[in-house]
Amino acid sequence: MLEKTQMITLGTPIESNDGKIRYDELTLKEPVLMQVEQFNEVQSRSQSSLPAMRLLISLVSTVPESEIKKMAITDFNLCRDYLTNFLTFNRSSSGSS
Repeated sequence: MLEKTQMITLGTPIESNDGKIRYDELTLKEPVLMQVEQFNEVQSRSQSSLPAMRLLISLVSTVPESEIKKMAITDFNLCRDYLTNFLTFNRSSSGSS
């Protein structure tokens, strides 16, 4: 069973553009259908998956996309790995029918 929320501790904290907010961790949650539709729309317009995943991370964490753009790639990959589980979830492979 997939965890509905996941806290990701950032190896490299990110700061807001004005320096007033510092993010040391992100709490990600299961995306809702509307968020996945937005992800798919951006994904269909780009040869790279980065913009679409960046948007999805922003949507499920409530951290502005402008801040997510400053995330270290290793932290981004942790977030991507968690969210990809929802995008590729197959109930039959989870042991349920």
